Amino acid sequence: MLKYNFELRKDKISQDGLMPIRILFRFNNSVLKRNTGLSCKPQDWQNNRVKANLKRDLYYGYDELNEKLQQIETRIQDISLYFRANKIEPSKDLFIEKFDSIEKIEASDELDFFKCFSEYIDKGKLTKTPNTIKGQITVKNFLEFFCKEHLITLTFDKVDDNFFEKLRDYSFQVKEMKQNYFAKVIKVLKSFLNWATEKGYNTVRDFEKFKASEHDIDIIYLSFEELMKLYEKDFDSDRLSQVRDFYCMGCFTGLRFSDLAKLHLANISNDHLILSIQKTKTQNHAIKLNKYAKAILEKYKGTIYEPLPVISAQKFNEYIKDCCELAEITQPFTIHWFVGNRKNTLTQPKCKFITSHTARKTFITNSLLLGMEPKAIKKIANIKKDAVLDKYMKVTEAFTDEQMNKAWG
Repeated sequence: MLKYNFELRKDKISQDGLMPIRILFRFNNSVLKRNTGLSCKPQDWQNNRVKANLKRDLYYGYDELNEKLQQIETRIQDISLYFRANKIEPSKDLFIEKFDSIEKIEASDELDFFKCFSEYIDKGKLTKTPNTIKGQITVKNFLEFFCKEHLITLTFDKVDDNFFEKLRDYSFQVKEMKQNYFAKVIKVLKSFLNWATEKGYNTVRDFEKFKASEHDIDIIYLSFEELMKLYEKDFDSDRLSQVRDFYCMGCFTGLRFSDLAKLHLANISNDHLILSIQKTKTQNHAIKLNKYAKAILEKYKGTIYEPLPVISAQKFNEYIKDCCELAEITQPFTIHWFVGNRKNTLTQPKCKFITSHTARKTFITNSLLLGMEPKAIKKIANIKKDAVLDKYMKVTEAFTDEQMNKAWG
């Protein structure tokens, strides 16, 4: 397997204080050295590149040097792609012959890293949910932006420990990405690389060691008393009343915003909602309508909004905060999250944290607190994994412990 890196020749230095830059190729146990014809000052050499002159030293073209180093790396990657695309077993002599040749290397598009990533996403559109595909596209775009920022022409060979560390540091230190989202990025990347390995596109398995753990997140929900305050609140604005009703429908059924937004009269059958769940692709999922849900549907019966008024997710999340503020759900509330190993906290009035996602969490948490069997909640809320429900169990345990302390000391 070929590995390479640039280094300075410390045994040679010019009168201007410049050291030659050479490249070291490693083929299994053998090492081959090649001069690049480039030189720089040793104090300016950092991470295989020449850093910008921060002092008022004589400018000697660090940007041009980096561009030429990038061209050398691109040529190496093109040669590696050429070998794999043409199913040629690379040898030291064959590689050097290609590297020293002046002819242009026609690297196959078949093994371009991001084109392969696009193929992986396209293949999954037949079996995966739209939200999963959307998440994969977001991760791919983030990786492309990261590579562009770092002047990296990414190939399968370069996805190693060094790449992982750079990506992690960039995510936490530059983008201040939450730990749980970084874990999602790594999960999608590893899933793609496993697929690429099975397809024969990738042979480097360093990615299997990549680890990014998730931290438990704060589950934000309305208590039953808060939910009733919101449900019974009279608003002067029809828009706020409609947003409140849509939100409460989620709290009384456990349905996600995306499923409620697609609700039709055909989905309502006597005392049940019967529909297909978009995220899990569950067909004919039945939910018993409680008295609160029935009252909301009855309110819009025969109107232009039947069965429910619909609003965009962005506007909805703005208005539901206003609804909760007017309903006086404003006690201080603190959330926690991690950026790398740094814990962050934020305290605001609770209404500021309420979004469309908290309706489903309100249903699950209150159902547990009201004594509903976990198996029934799992079926109604269409929860596929026990680990998801376990998170809510921890919240309700903490709540009941608090109530015990208040009652008995």
